[in-house]
Amino acid sequence: MTIYQQELLRKLSKYGCTGQYNEECKRLEISYSGIPLCSQDKDGFLQYHGDKTVTDNWKAALANMKEQTAKIREYVRMYETALSMGIPDVSEYRRMAEYGNIVLAGMYSEQHGFMFTTWRQSADKSSVAHGDYTPDFDYVKEAFITRSGLLDKNKLFTEDEAANLCRCIGYTQNNCENLTYEQEWELKSLEEKLQYGYPQLKEDPPSFEQTDTTQQNM
Repeated sequence: MTIYQQELLRKLSKYGCTGQYNEECKRLEISYSGIPLCSQDKDGFLQYHGDKTVTDNWKAALANMKEQTAKIREYVRMYETALSMGIPDVSEYRRMAEYGNIVLAGMYSEQHGFMFTTWRQSADKSSVAHGDYTPDFDYVKEAFITRSGLLDKNKLFTEDEAANLCRCIGYTQNNCENLTYEQEWELKSLEEKLQYGYPQLKEDPPSFEQTDTTQQNM
């Protein structure tokens, strides 16, 4: 299997999927609940089995596979074209991006997959410190952007802040009778934007009723 296929195989169980490598055609065959879902070629691209009669859960699993394969292609290509850190203590890492005195680096192990980090590096790039390690590429990209100052972290919503905004949107939608169509559409768009950033908000929508129940049970 290629590095693209190995990375996707590691992530399948998170989405209720299973994978089997087909040695003959060099493809990773992916199924959801025993139903063929898609297959991934050696370069990380998917072929879809669109002729199947599918459920909403099947469609959601396919959407997850599309998202994951695109993400894997992004960081694998960054890693494969990156140079070594050039620092003996962290020689296993490659320098994937840098801005100012902040560097985003990654290392790969066939047994465990990828590990990413952001470091603060010295002016001559001979040493690094204050590493923030994670296997989550989305997290390390956000950490790099905020630590380097490319984007003011005060302009980003934390998960708790996004959840509170979703509560307010839901309350307004359910209780404000004077909303215009345009205002309803704007609230819905904002809600979808928050859910895109934090998918768990869509899977388990927060509400003030949930908060009240939690407080009463304490």
